[in-house]
Amino acid sequence: MRGFRRERGVFVARLESAERPVLLDVVNGVIDLFGEVPDPGDVLDPFTRLTITEEPVDPPEDPALHRLLPDASPDPELAAELRRLTEADLRTGKVARLRLLRGALEQAAPDLVVSPAGAPDVAAALTDVRLVLAQRLGLETDDQADEIRELAMARGAAADDAESTRRFLAAVYSVLTQLQGDLVELMVSELDHGTQ
Repeated sequence: MRGFRRERGVFVARLESAERPVLLDVVNGVIDLFGEVPDPGDVLDPFTRLTITEEPVDPPEDPALHRLLPDASPDPELAAELRRLTEADLRTGKVARLRLLRGALEQAAPDLVVSPAGAPDVAAALTDVRLVLAQRLGLETDDQADEIRELAMARGAAADDAESTRRFLAAVYSVLTQLQGDLVELMVSELDHGTQ
């Protein structure tokens, strides 16, 4: 993989042939975590898709999904009320951004192309995918992040299937981290040039 760079007015990253299907599988897996979420089309404007339910909304049981949809308050009653008022909209927005990322990956042949206008949504989707992988890897501290980088670079045979899975997830996490870092750097550079 070669990280994002600016090219002909868009942001372009080069994916290896084996990387694209893996990234698609991971993004689809994160979309599946959300369950049935209506497709708002290409509309990401929160005011056009705002949904509030009258029924209480339980926090997600899956720790990775809970990381994407955390309690908004330490007060249980307030957290429950905020979840009722906001979770449907949060789910819809997150899945819309993930679908946008999936569409870009599906069209990558081999270049992953993101417009400057779409970059914030793609960066947010990359964050959500990374959060899910971080949860699956048990990543919570900077020291653990260093361990994950080392795990992604590990050579030789894995001791068992569990280690093999962790190496795979760590490698995918590392690729997504580079993609996101490069994309955010380009977005900041665009802002810097826009203010001069």
